[in-house]
Amino acid sequence: MSILSGTTANPGPAPAAPPAASGGPARGRSHLIAGARVVGELTAPGTLEIQGRVEGRVGADAIVIEERGTVEGEAQGGAVEIRGGFDGTLTGGAVRIQSGARVSGTILYESLSIESGAEVTATFTRARAVPAPQG
Repeated sequence: MSILSGTTANPGPAPAAPPAASGGPARGRSHLIAGARVVGELTAPGTLEIQGRVEGRVGADAIVIEERGTVEGEAQGGAVEIRGGFDGTLTGGAVRIQSGARVSGTILYESLSIESGAEVTATFTRARAVPAPQG
Protein backbone atom coordinates (compact mmCIF):
# COMPACT_ATOMS: atom_id res chain seq x y z
CA MET A 1 0.00 0.00 0.00
CA SER A 2 1.25 3.53 -0.69
CA ILE A 3 0.86 5.08 2.73
CA LEU A 4 3.86 6.80 4.19
CA SER A 5 4.26 7.80 7.83
CA GLY A 6 6.73 9.65 9.96
CA THR A 7 9.60 11.58 8.44
CA THR A 8 9.17 10.47 4.82
CA ALA A 9 9.44 13.44 2.45
CA ASN A 10 6.54 14.43 0.27
CA PRO A 11 6.69 16.01 -3.14
CA GLY A 12 6.88 19.77 -2.73
CA PRO A 13 6.64 21.74 0.49
CA ALA A 14 4.42 20.30 3.17
CA PRO A 15 1.37 22.48 3.81
CA ALA A 16 0.77 23.73 7.31
CA ALA A 17 -2.09 21.91 8.95
CA PRO A 18 -4.70 23.91 10.82
CA PRO A 19 -3.80 24.36 14.52
CA ALA A 20 -6.51 21.93 15.60
CA ALA A 21 -5.22 19.45 13.02
CA SER A 22 -1.61 19.29 14.17
CA GLY A 23 -2.10 15.88 15.73
CA GLY A 24 0.86 16.61 18.01
CA PRO A 25 4.22 14.87 17.88
CA ALA A 26 2.95 11.74 19.63
CA ARG A 27 0.11 11.27 17.13
CA GLY A 28 2.16 11.89 13.99
CA ARG A 29 1.33 12.45 10.34
CA SER A 30 0.40 9.91 7.70
CA HIS A 31 0.40 10.51 3.95
CA LEU A 32 -1.39 8.92 1.02
CA ILE A 33 0.87 9.98 -1.82
CA ALA A 34 -0.22 11.36 -5.19
CA GLY A 35 -1.04 8.58 -7.64
CA ALA A 36 -1.99 6.12 -4.86
CA ARG A 37 -5.54 4.74 -4.66
CA VAL A 38 -7.24 3.10 -1.69
CA VAL A 39 -10.59 1.32 -1.96
CA GLY A 40 -12.04 0.46 1.43
CA GLU A 41 -11.30 1.92 4.85
CA LEU A 42 -8.34 4.15 5.75
CA THR A 43 -7.80 5.23 9.37
CA ALA A 44 -4.81 6.83 11.06
CA PRO A 45 -3.95 8.45 14.39
CA GLY A 46 -2.99 12.12 14.23
CA THR A 47 -3.13 13.92 10.89
CA LEU A 48 -3.85 12.14 7.62
CA GLU A 49 -2.80 14.03 4.47
CA ILE A 50 -4.40 12.74 1.28
CA GLN A 51 -2.76 13.52 -2.05
CA GLY A 52 -4.09 10.40 -3.79
CA ARG A 53 -7.59 8.95 -4.14
CA VAL A 54 -9.73 7.22 -1.52
CA GLU A 55 -12.98 5.42 -2.34
CA GLY A 56 -14.61 4.35 0.91
CA ARG A 57 -14.21 5.49 4.52
CA VAL A 58 -11.56 7.80 5.97
CA GLY A 59 -11.04 8.50 9.67
CA ALA A 60 -8.36 10.42 11.57
CA ASP A 61 -7.95 13.03 14.28
CA ALA A 62 -7.36 15.52 11.46
CA ILE A 63 -7.76 15.09 7.69
CA VAL A 64 -6.21 17.27 4.99
CA ILE A 65 -7.35 16.55 1.43
CA GLU A 66 -4.66 18.18 -0.69
CA GLU A 67 -5.19 19.90 -4.07
CA ARG A 68 -4.49 16.65 -5.97
CA GLY A 69 -6.36 14.50 -3.46
CA THR A 70 -9.91 13.17 -3.67
CA VAL A 71 -12.18 11.29 -1.32
CA GLU A 72 -15.42 9.62 -2.41
CA GLY A 73 -17.47 8.10 0.39
CA GLU A 74 -17.35 8.93 4.08
CA ALA A 75 -14.87 10.94 6.12
CA GLN A 76 -14.73 11.67 9.84
CA GLY A 77 -12.20 13.84 11.65
CA GLY A 78 -11.89 16.32 14.50
CA ALA A 79 -10.52 18.86 12.01
CA VAL A 80 -10.95 18.58 8.24
CA GLU A 81 -9.35 20.80 5.62
CA ILE A 82 -10.37 20.32 1.99
CA ARG A 83 -8.18 21.74 -0.76
CA GLY A 84 -8.99 19.07 -3.36
CA GLY A 85 -12.11 17.01 -4.05
CA PHE A 86 -14.68 15.47 -1.73
CA ASP A 87 -17.94 13.73 -2.60
CA GLY A 88 -19.95 11.99 0.08
CA THR A 89 -20.74 12.36 3.78
CA LEU A 90 -18.33 14.34 5.94
CA THR A 91 -18.49 14.50 9.73
CA GLY A 92 -16.00 16.98 11.15
CA GLY A 93 -15.41 19.26 14.09
CA ALA A 94 -13.70 22.24 12.46
CA VAL A 95 -14.28 22.03 8.69
CA ARG A 96 -12.32 24.33 6.35
CA ILE A 97 -13.09 24.34 2.62
CA GLN A 98 -10.32 26.15 0.76
CA SER A 99 -10.45 28.15 -2.47
CA GLY A 100 -10.25 25.73 -5.40
CA ALA A 101 -11.81 22.82 -3.47
CA ARG A 102 -14.63 20.81 -5.07
CA VAL A 103 -17.11 19.55 -2.49
CA SER A 104 -20.47 17.79 -2.84
CA GLY A 105 -22.58 15.73 -0.49
CA THR A 106 -23.60 16.11 3.14
CA ILE A 107 -21.47 17.95 5.72
CA LEU A 108 -21.98 17.70 9.50
CA TYR A 109 -19.76 20.19 11.36
CA GLU A 110 -19.16 22.08 14.61
CA SER A 111 -17.48 25.06 12.91
CA LEU A 112 -17.33 25.81 9.19
CA SER A 113 -15.21 28.03 6.95
CA ILE A 114 -15.63 28.25 3.16
CA GLU A 115 -13.21 30.37 1.14
CA SER A 116 -14.29 32.28 -1.93
CA GLY A 117 -13.54 30.26 -5.05
CA ALA A 118 -14.53 26.88 -3.62
CA GLU A 119 -17.07 24.87 -5.64
CA VAL A 120 -19.61 23.59 -3.13
CA THR A 121 -22.85 21.69 -3.72
CA ALA A 122 -23.74 20.25 -0.34
CA THR A 123 -26.21 20.07 2.51
CA PHE A 124 -24.78 21.45 5.75
CA THR A 125 -25.87 20.66 9.32
CA ARG A 126 -24.29 22.21 12.40
CA ALA A 127 -23.78 19.80 15.27
CA ARG A 128 -23.07 20.57 18.92
CA ALA A 129 -20.52 17.78 19.20
CA VAL A 130 -19.14 15.57 16.50
CA PRO A 131 -18.26 11.99 17.55
CA ALA A 132 -14.57 11.08 17.58
CA PRO A 133 -13.33 9.06 14.60
CA GLN A 134 -13.19 5.32 15.15
CA GLY A 135 -9.98 3.58 14.28
